[in-house]
Amino acid sequence: MARSRSDPSEGKVEDCIFCLIANNQDKEAEVVKKNKELVCFRDIDPAAPHHYLVIPIHHIHSCLSLQRDHIGLVERMAEMGKAVLREQGITDMMDIRKNVSEKG
Repeated sequence: MARSRSDPSEGKVEDCIFCLIANNQDKEAEVVKKNKELVCFRDIDPAAPHHYLVIPIHHIHSCLSLQRDHIGLVERMAEMGKAVLREQGITDMMDIRKNVSEKG
């Protein structure tokens, strides 16, 4: 297995697709919202009409590496996702699904 090249000072891994999207280096990603900490983009293979992914710009190896001090980050990720849905006209927040997945 090839090793990932990373730059800890920038918080990104060169061969991580999510790092490429977060740093505007993936031309196919359709970013719908971005701030200094998070990026929200349309899923490349959507399972629903409004299927978005929210990721931190700073690389996190996997959900298994999350710590207690990441709680605020995860909450802000959920809020950005809800904001994007509201901007797309979705008003029933009881009919949404959230998922945390491995990004490797």
